[in-house]
Amino acid sequence: MLATVLVAPVLAQAPGFSGTWKLDASRSRVGAATLAGLIKAGPPDVLYITRAANGTLIVESRINESQSRIYTPGSRTTTPVVPGGSITMLSRWEGRTLVSEGRQESASGTVASVKEVLALDPDGQVLTIDVTTTGPDDKGASTLIYTRTTLVEPCEKWPTPCKQTGR
Repeated sequence: MLATVLVAPVLAQAPGFSGTWKLDASRSRVGAATLAGLIKAGPPDVLYITRAANGTLIVESRINESQSRIYTPGSRTTTPVVPGGSITMLSRWEGRTLVSEGRQESASGTVASVKEVLALDPDGQVLTIDVTTTGPDDKGASTLIYTRTTLVEPCEKWPTPCKQTGR
């Protein structure tokens, strides 16, 4: 019961990240660091974020439909990154900002430290994601700006297009 009493206030103050988010490329600063596993190169043009009842955030993109990123505040999570790597992050709330720090390991064994900071504007309409990576030979940083959207494009434009059925 004590755990419920302590966890409930944390979940109640967590910002509403859930929704569909569209990249604002003109306001973003895209460098070498991006959201590992969600797209092969560069930032995803659309993010889908869901918050589970236990506070876990699930972040997906339209490109790698079978890949998602998992953030569980107060816990360490490991997510596969194709082809054969992984990213392990420890997430925490700092006020209304989600801070995740960890490491990304490639299939060849190369390790880079990663820090991702997700923050919403006060109106909950703009999501800013700061990503910093530091590898053995380089350092990368990006600031990705996403705006909340409710627009759903026709399914013919989806990465896995819908199929017409006969009448």
